[in-house]
Amino acid sequence: MELTDENYTTIIKENKKPVFIDFYSPSCGPCQILKKLIDEKLEAYGRERGVQVVKCDVTKNQKLSGAFNIKSIPFTIVVMPDEKLKYAEVGLKHEGYYFDLIDKLSGKESSFFSRLFS
Repeated sequence: MELTDENYTTIIKENKKPVFIDFYSPSCGPCQILKKLIDEKLEAYGRERGVQVVKCDVTKNQKLSGAFNIKSIPFTIVVMPDEKLKYAEVGLKHEGYYFDLIDKLSGKESSFFSRLFS
């Protein structure tokens, strides 16, 4: 799902679950790797775990980029239901990092092998 300046209130402020946000740019190579991972795996995995996973194009959503003070991309952050910010990271991490983070946010920790064979 794409997070925009227009749908921010609905996705973030009215949400009762953690929201993982990936700030990216179409011209950023590492951003495109993470965007593909989100599209192909993390959105569905997050949905199963009760964590909303969204992407925000910094070139089209400058209001949000400014509000989150985005200086480097890819930049990921989690907005908790109480609107506290957690787990801010700059740069592309290993795929397992993102799955582990979603597990931690959901309270349903699992191992690599349990994800592989489930």
